[in-house]
Amino acid sequence: MLGIVIAIAALIALAWRRWSAVVCALVGTLIVGVMNGFGVWGTLTDHWLPAAGGWVSTFILMFLTAGLYAKLISDSGAATRIAYWILDRTGEKYIFPALIIITMILTYGGISGLILIFVFWPIALPIARKLNKPRYLFVASMYFAFLTGAYGGLPGTPQTANVAAAEILGVSSTAAPVLGIIATVVMLAADLWVISMLDKHAMKKGRTFEEGIGMDIAGRSAESCPAMWRALIPILVLLALFVILSNGYLGLPKMPSAAAVSTANVIASIVCVALNFKYYANNEEGAAEEKAGAHIKKSIIGGFQDGLGPAVAMFSMVAFTAVVAATPAFEYITGFIQGATDQPYFQSLIATQIYGLFAGSAGATATAVCNTFGAQWLAMPGVNPDALMRVIAISASGLSTVPYSAGLFAVMDVTGISMKEAWLPQLFGVIIPVLIASVLCASLATAGIA
Repeated sequence: MLGIVIAIAALIALAWRRWSAVVCALVGTLIVGVMNGFGVWGTLTDHWLPAAGGWVSTFILMFLTAGLYAKLISDSGAATRIAYWILDRTGEKYIFPALIIITMILTYGGISGLILIFVFWPIALPIARKLNKPRYLFVASMYFAFLTGAYGGLPGTPQTANVAAAEILGVSSTAAPVLGIIATVVMLAADLWVISMLDKHAMKKGRTFEEGIGMDIAGRSAESCPAMWRALIPILVLLALFVILSNGYLGLPKMPSAAAVSTANVIASIVCVALNFKYYANNEEGAAEEKAGAHIKKSIIGGFQDGLGPAVAMFSMVAFTAVVAATPAFEYITGFIQGATDQPYFQSLIATQIYGLFAGSAGATATAVCNTFGAQWLAMPGVNPDALMRVIAISASGLSTVPYSAGLFAVMDVTGISMKEAWLPQLFGVIIPVLIASVLCASLATAGIA
């Protein structure tokens, strides 16, 4: 256990100082492995590399094609057009509530956290640049929208924590809708207040937009962007294809989520190029003359490169958590959870927080908790399976939002923000609201209200 604690402390310290995800993960992995008796090479060859390889074989194409899509839709000016359209209708005052609602819709529509940043950032960055606001405010609004109500609270959300908990516990993904809606309202209200406070604090401190970091998305004037219908169609194609392919609609064979997203990314990218070919030509004042075809070539190469960095960050941290889960020390955690309380709903809340500290992923946390304790909780007298599932799905986003979570490293790689800028807003806008909503729902369920 001491090895795990030291490893996590080292990992956070390195990440806070902007060390790369690979270095952070390897340092943490070796500390855990050596102090748990795996040895240096045993840690790497028997645990870290197999876990990393398993993740790469499943998700690498998804990240590469997501980078391609994000680069093509941003370089065409389509994402900038959508950004200007949103800003024109909301104004600066309501831009963050609008982005939160839009991201909640994308989340409820099935866009996973691994792919969301590539859809969200090309639209958010031009708004940040135009309003001269710091990048971290927009990253925070994305996380607030994704990891709270739309992820595990809203009934029927297709996100992993909700679907996995429902399948393992044998209930519907729309189970306990009243608890889910109550939790979503509580978390959304908290998020809107927190983002407002963060915005005021940034203005007071004189924080402004910073160029030259993260994914390269050049600024464009509204006049050089395509029409709104040309900008919107590629995104609609992406969303529609993901829903159709991942569910097997229209008589098509059902595809795994990663394959469905990769296919949708490629087709949406082709549609974007076809509709907006001429807008890739660099026609901004003062820019070097460049033909559209040459620019598209650069966008394709740059897009794959943009997707590679976040992928490396993801598999590095996923492999670290796999090493932690393989240690003898991890076995003691199960006994601690079982003895913490005799109330099953609060026991599930505690379990998701402790497992989340090690998993660094809400979906992985909900899956592990339900597999480990689900049958035991369901066998307890008076337990409502629907309420149990909803408490787990909601609370899975709590302490799994740790500073060393794999998704956070990927987002930092795309956006260029620091660990401090990325994680502290999550503490106040994700972890605390999720814990409050989870305690409320566990209390209601214990009182027989579900």
